[in-house]
Amino acid sequence: MQAETESAGTVSDENDSTHAEDTSPESNNSTEKEGEQSEGLGTRSQIESLSTCKRRITATVPVEKIKEELDKNYKELASTVNLPGFRRGRVPRQLLEARYGKEIESDVKEALLSLSLSEVVEAHKLDVVGSPKIKDVQFTKDADLGYVVELEVRPDFELAEYKSVEVEGENVSVKAEDIEERLALMQRKAAKLVSVNPSDAGMDDVYLGKYNLYRDGAKVKSGVEASFTPSSNVLHEFFVEGLGDRVKNWNLTSGEPLRIPVKAHGNFSDEVLRHADLELEFVLEDTRRVDLPELNEEFAKTFQTESLEALRAEVRKSMEDRSRREADKKVETKILEKILATATMEIPEGLVESIINRRRMEREYELLEKGVPAEEVKATLVREWEQSEVEGQKPGSSENLPSSAASEEIRREIKEFFVLEKIASNEKIFATEEEVDKRVNLMASLYGIPLARFRDELRSSGRLEEVRFSLRNEKVRAFLRKEARILGSDGQPQAAGS
Repeated sequence: MQAETESAGTVSDENDSTHAEDTSPESNNSTEKEGEQSEGLGTRSQIESLSTCKRRITATVPVEKIKEELDKNYKELASTVNLPGFRRGRVPRQLLEARYGKEIESDVKEALLSLSLSEVVEAHKLDVVGSPKIKDVQFTKDADLGYVVELEVRPDFELAEYKSVEVEGENVSVKAEDIEERLALMQRKAAKLVSVNPSDAGMDDVYLGKYNLYRDGAKVKSGVEASFTPSSNVLHEFFVEGLGDRVKNWNLTSGEPLRIPVKAHGNFSDEVLRHADLELEFVLEDTRRVDLPELNEEFAKTFQTESLEALRAEVRKSMEDRSRREADKKVETKILEKILATATMEIPEGLVESIINRRRMEREYELLEKGVPAEEVKATLVREWEQSEVEGQKPGSSENLPSSAASEEIRREIKEFFVLEKIASNEKIFATEEEVDKRVNLMASLYGIPLARFRDELRSSGRLEEVRFSLRNEKVRAFLRKEARILGSDGQPQAAGS
């Protein structure tokens, strides 16, 4: 909620809940007095504390600075512009003002606002978060520039003792059946498809071919390559109840196609056929069976291990390492939740709104990239918002915004960020350039993007700092876990590394 704007030059009454501070050249709060100021715009400003995080600043820039900036811009323009009948640099100022005055004044206004705001932020030593909102701008070439800006600052808060936090640990265990399940998965990944006679094909075999679609007897799609397994009840984009029974009653050796009534779902790839009742005609070309390799010594050697038991041992170690990492993350989350519960701070609402808008834009872009028509994007966002909404907590009628629950989650994320940042500052924890390079290299390889191009993309989009913050936060969480008092199921402290 935006506070009501006061006119420039006013100061809050002593009984007002807000606080005003004058930083004019004559003020004792100013960084320099009038006779000592030789640089900058000489912005005069008053600051009011609207809340713990929110500030309103009323500021003015002397008219002399406006005239100086206008003179400089017109001189630069005169030295470059070509007008018939005038030599370059000799065009009368009056003519330049008539032709280019609006553009020049607009440029000067924007430049002075930016410079003045930076000057005010520095003078008041404000740690700004989010985007300041400038309003009530008063600009003419013959008077002081005046404006009001509302902005939010990093919350100031105290942290309770965050070392030796007591939490219950997580068990790290891998069962024998888990290992066998992982080996079975490795078997399936190493499997090959071999052709089988259609008359011998079963419900778990793979049927390959092409299908045509008919709507009211007219062919609307033809020659679509597809494969399916009858037991799955899924044929390409269609769910077919009892698909296995239909295949059992299909004479595979006759050469006749399989005909099935189907219904196109709401996200069907062909938009005009969505929700339509259709007939699918599948023409069989081949049947194949999954040929699993035997789980033996030869299979183990394909993974560069000497024996099947050695492979089992490697699988166990890998699963235990993963289980331990997951357990560590759960413990870190427990510790952080306890710390967050004791940290009281005001969350900058503008920052929440900014994150909501950014995520909405990212989702819009994602939908557009997937080919969703622009006119349907808004409806899709509203539908997703309603589906994710917690009943009875809908935030007014704000379209396209995440649910109240989502907004609360964003507030929690912001609070966690500030807490981790403060601990990192206290403990001098940071991500080194070597660590950032290593993470970027890994990400580039996972995405399959050349390293140089990937790094440039991260830097230009501002995401390189996100990588740095993510690494730093990981190190802070690990620090908290190492400093915590982790208890076993018996209530006794766990041994290190257990």
